[in-house]
Amino acid sequence: MTGSDDFRRAPLPADLDRLLHDLRGPLNAVVMHLEVLKRLLADDPTARASLQSIHQEVERLTAMLPVAVSICALEMGPSRPILLRGVVESAIDEGERKRVRVDPGPWPEVDGDERLLVLAARQLILNALEASAEDGEVRVSLEPRDGGMVALVVDDSGPGFKTKNTAAIVHLMAGGKPGHVGVGLLVAQRIARLHGGALAFETHQGGSAVRLILPSRAR
Repeated sequence: MTGSDDFRRAPLPADLDRLLHDLRGPLNAVVMHLEVLKRLLADDPTARASLQSIHQEVERLTAMLPVAVSICALEMGPSRPILLRGVVESAIDEGERKRVRVDPGPWPEVDGDERLLVLAARQLILNALEASAEDGEVRVSLEPRDGGMVALVVDDSGPGFKTKNTAAIVHLMAGGKPGHVGVGLLVAQRIARLHGGALAFETHQGGSAVRLILPSRAR
């Protein structure tokens, strides 16, 4: 497994780090004024409840901002021919291999940034494992597409997507676990776009599938 499992550990570029710092200033000021209002309106239960809700939303925004900026900071490095099978193997943690079945192929080459493609595959596999039952299997396969494209397909055995609206599927705070910001699909979508590709979603009998669509070198 590569060291890119948590992309947020990488330092931000100076311009984005400064932007994040500037955005945090107004948020900190809002929190300070909320505390003042809580003391002034201590005897008004309706006002206190409203202020508490505002405080919680500000805390959510404060948590989301660095994640969003980190996703925006993902940029293409040197592009070279990469075998997709190798990308998948690098994206699977040894402790998860008994639950992840990788089709034998054949697997094509793509041009891209290996670090980013491993990160995208890793996020999709983690999402699929989380969506499946504890003993559920995740299948990773390859699918030819029209226009010289290929799709890395990650199938899970979970309940499927609740909607066909991509914008509703791919968003921050999409995870169901407390404190889970649900960045996996956003990261994979960003990386797909950097490579001239896209993400596609499908709910099918017995689970769902996410396709990481990329240009093939053989096109």
